[in-house]
Amino acid sequence: MVATERVKVPVASTRVRVSASPTLLLFMSVFTSQAAVLVLSPILVDVARDLDVSTAVAGQLRVFAAPVALVVAVLVARSGGRFSLRSLLSLGAALVGVGSVASAASPSFVVLALAQVPLWIGVAVLVAGGVGAAGSWSAPEARSRVVARALAGAPAAWIVGMPVIGLVSGVNWRLAFLAVPLPAAVATGAVLLASRPERAARRSDASLTRLLRQPGARRWAVGELLAMSAWAGTLVFSGALFIEVYDASPRMTGLLLAVVALAYLGGNVLGGRIPHECLRRALAHGNVAAAASVALVWVITPNALVTLAFFSFAAAVVAARTVVGTAYGFVLAPERTLEIGAARAAITHAGYLAGSFVGGVALAAGGHAAIGAAFGLLFLGASAPYLSAWTGRCSATGSSKALAPA
Repeated sequence: MVATERVKVPVASTRVRVSASPTLLLFMSVFTSQAAVLVLSPILVDVARDLDVSTAVAGQLRVFAAPVALVVAVLVARSGGRFSLRSLLSLGAALVGVGSVASAASPSFVVLALAQVPLWIGVAVLVAGGVGAAGSWSAPEARSRVVARALAGAPAAWIVGMPVIGLVSGVNWRLAFLAVPLPAAVATGAVLLASRPERAARRSDASLTRLLRQPGARRWAVGELLAMSAWAGTLVFSGALFIEVYDASPRMTGLLLAVVALAYLGGNVLGGRIPHECLRRALAHGNVAAAASVALVWVITPNALVTLAFFSFAAAVVAARTVVGTAYGFVLAPERTLEIGAARAAITHAGYLAGSFVGGVALAAGGHAAIGAAFGLLFLGASAPYLSAWTGRCSATGSSKALAPA
């Protein structure tokens, strides 16, 4: 199980001594960050109705907080190496807790938007620290598996959180913030308290700029941003899809999205099994498959079961390509694990910002079919840096052409 496995720490990496499993720390960090992200999806329509705004406008809530969180992710990459990963994760969990309480108490849409700021800053810090630690605490040949186990926290949050949100939002949507992200933040804090501070070598040269100077790193970052924008937009408007098209209740929507999360978890496991030397080819195939499957979610909507099937398949594909994409980032810059984590956090926030905007514009302009076309094109764009590896073979070593950036 995720919570009991020990991660081998290579000699050249940051050395960590904790009483709790390192993998549990990573899992809980990602779980909490995703719990904060997902809470709006099934309650978006209720928020819009209660606060007297349109669904398209409510979907832009991230617009207020994402730029701040994006700056925070960049600052983590620049200065985070001077602090322990434990300190970063503790700060992130505390901010998610504060943002959750503030969101639940918000009397207006503007106040709710402001309350999302600390919530999303916490998400940025948790993702940067958690993903960066996954790279620091694992050997290269095992990195995909460690990343997959850490990122399993995201679908686990959906599986646990969506039914709970659906249940409590039937009473009041504000309870969703108190029932899912707040307890997750408290639980993460407890795990951190059970751990001892790591004995880590501090770095003063951490920088996203230096990361992006690595061969292939810029194309990797752009590809991940396009893919994240497409998937984030899908998640933002997923609750509205089931509620508005099929008249599903918040409780039913939560259960349906939990099923999607189960499929995502399966794809997460699959992504962790992709051989180290096959990462570029897997990204080429995965992005194209994601483009087709995500487009079908929005374009082909005869009934809820068909949409659920398409959505589940898309989730599995996107999960696998996200694990592979993160692992390939560590291949490009093996000595800059914190920067890769910060880049993933920055990409997450920029992706939610772009995905919310693109999805809102597409929904207003052409309905659900336009959303499917827009998100499908974003995934196709994400595949561009890897098309040269489409027909390539995986070699026996990590120094292969299959891994090298084109």
